[in-house]
Amino acid sequence: MKRIFLSLIFASFIGGGALFGQGRGALGGDRLPLVPYPKEIKLGAQDYMPGSRIVVKVSSDDEADLFAASTLTEELAQAEVSVKKSRSGIRDAITLTRPGCNKAADRRLEEAGLSLGSTPDPEGYLLLVDDEGVIVSAATAAGVFYGVQTLRQLVYPTEEGYAVRAVAINDAPAMRYRWQQDDWSRGPIPTLEYAKKQIRILSEYKINGYSIYAENLYESKLHPVINPYGGTLTAEEMHELVDYAARYHVEIIPQQQTFGHLHYVLRQERYASLGELHGSQVLSPTESGSYDFVNDYLGEIVPMFTSEFIHIGCDETFELGRGKSKQAVADQSHADVYLNHLNRVAELPALAGKKLLFWGEIAVKNPDKLDRLPKQAIAVAWDYLPRDSYEIFLKPYAERNIPTFVAPSAFYGGRVFPDYLAHMKNIRNFVRDGQKFGSMGMLNTSWDDLGEDLFDMGWYGVVYAAACAWQQGESDMDQYRNAFDWAFYRNAENHAYADGINLLADVHGKVGAVNFEMAYSLPFTRAGVSLQNHLQRMGVSREMRLWCEDAYTRFSQNRPHVALHDSTIDALLFAARRLDFVFHKSILATEMSDLYDSFVRNDDAGYEVNTALYGLIMPYASRLGSLRDMTKELKLFHQNLRQQENRPIHWDVVSIRYDRMLLEWEREYDRIQLDLQQAGSGTHLPREKVGFRFDSLNNE
Repeated sequence: MKRIFLSLIFASFIGGGALFGQGRGALGGDRLPLVPYPKEIKLGAQDYMPGSRIVVKVSSDDEADLFAASTLTEELAQAEVSVKKSRSGIRDAITLTRPGCNKAADRRLEEAGLSLGSTPDPEGYLLLVDDEGVIVSAATAAGVFYGVQTLRQLVYPTEEGYAVRAVAINDAPAMRYRWQQDDWSRGPIPTLEYAKKQIRILSEYKINGYSIYAENLYESKLHPVINPYGGTLTAEEMHELVDYAARYHVEIIPQQQTFGHLHYVLRQERYASLGELHGSQVLSPTESGSYDFVNDYLGEIVPMFTSEFIHIGCDETFELGRGKSKQAVADQSHADVYLNHLNRVAELPALAGKKLLFWGEIAVKNPDKLDRLPKQAIAVAWDYLPRDSYEIFLKPYAERNIPTFVAPSAFYGGRVFPDYLAHMKNIRNFVRDGQKFGSMGMLNTSWDDLGEDLFDMGWYGVVYAAACAWQQGESDMDQYRNAFDWAFYRNAENHAYADGINLLADVHGKVGAVNFEMAYSLPFTRAGVSLQNHLQRMGVSREMRLWCEDAYTRFSQNRPHVALHDSTIDALLFAARRLDFVFHKSILATEMSDLYDSFVRNDDAGYEVNTALYGLIMPYASRLGSLRDMTKELKLFHQNLRQQENRPIHWDVVSIRYDRMLLEWEREYDRIQLDLQQAGSGTHLPREKVGFRFDSLNNE
């Protein structure tokens, strides 16, 4: 796909189109559209102009550097590219090297004032581009890889082939660990191929960890009854993913709940007795069998991965103290019983030698208890609200020198489209404060609580988090917005995708959270009345439709300008359509109410066609027909996108939500038909009997 769209861009440029404008196009300004933005960067005057013949020299003996080179060369669709190992010469070439491997490169970097220093950051790199060529130098394979990812964003087409923007960069990350978590337990379980796509894209923006959140998905041969059909993650799959990710310098970190969020285990009768309450979602710390089970299961999970880390969950233990541990909590405290459990899990043989991450909300209510944490524990401070400061979540740990990660959220279940007004502030400020209080890393999260979400819809927040964790201090949201189209889509024409994404996100700011309840609301039912009235009284549905349709138009019309990650655009188009439907549904219901009133008043008496009835229920030209047609189109769109990302499991749960809407439109048709029969005798059914229980307000 990359090659196809780069070919389109190149053809458009040669054909005299204005896609890249004149010269450097998107790379022509003083602030380059790079994500993440380098720590130190100086712009040069003379770009490297290799044209259509590009030579890449790899000076080290590490095969990983050849792989790093391939992530660049696969994009150069219109060039004649040769990659070779060479320790000599740098002129008229892109040279990937390590200190001491290529004397000419070392000398040229020194002349340019670029140095890795005596103790180089293991992920740091130097990047020099001038009219003589390109040099990427780093002490490690990871550093070379990250230098190449920045280099990829500096390449632009010319009439002769390609050029590279002149720069001198000395770059290294602000945070050692920059991870993205994906929720694999609440419905959407990615296919192995889609997880590989996630890893490839994450690595481009220097994310170096991918955490799989699970509750009962990792295959267990000791306790097979807990695993779901169609959603079990086998050891073979995990080994394949770990090996694949390593090529991209991404480690896979398993996350397995070991306290709360274990309903899928405890619902099985043979394990129900381990719960705080029968069939609950919290393991009881009073049951010795709880620790036998956790040790068994972790003993199967840990060997699937090579990471020194494992996340053991332990959040939201709401039922603790309400069942078997009630007396223990009364004798001690909720925090003490919680920490006793955490320490017992930390001592299990299955976790020997591992660094243990756990959800660290205990710091907010019980900072005085933190000294009791296991020595190998790393607190993951989490919060998803857009706060000005996150000190309350971090300071208690920092004061005790307890290591932490910060965990903001790029998106979470419940919204038709991510609320970036909230998420971006949450990410920026939490990561900023994490750096201030010495957090060792970021675990950016995505959650799929209602099983609806498409990961491809959330890249805007995911990539921003990657930038925040790499960059030092508070990352500028406007600069990111201005860089996104080029850095993510290689769209040099405009900011169509960033602008469209923010337009959809701004809908939340205008009307409040647009959640799945609004997406599936049924305005002709008793339950949907209050929501229908709420939307009508706000009086902004038509304006919001225009916003959504504007975003859809931007995404669609600018697709020919996209040279990278085109496969993510359909999810944005779907989001725009679905948000539009929320407001269109309200408008159509209102118009149907008005048309029904017109029909009852017999406003069309004497005309050849009863236009009120025609506009109300005609199968393919009416408001009711539109509700049906848009619902079935959204269902098909959603299903196709879901299949591109995920395994089949759980789709039926989403599908039936669409089917309920389709059934309701048919029921409304039947109610109107029943009224027509009643009208034959000269009377009409009460409005509520025909489904129009809500207010009919002509205020838009």
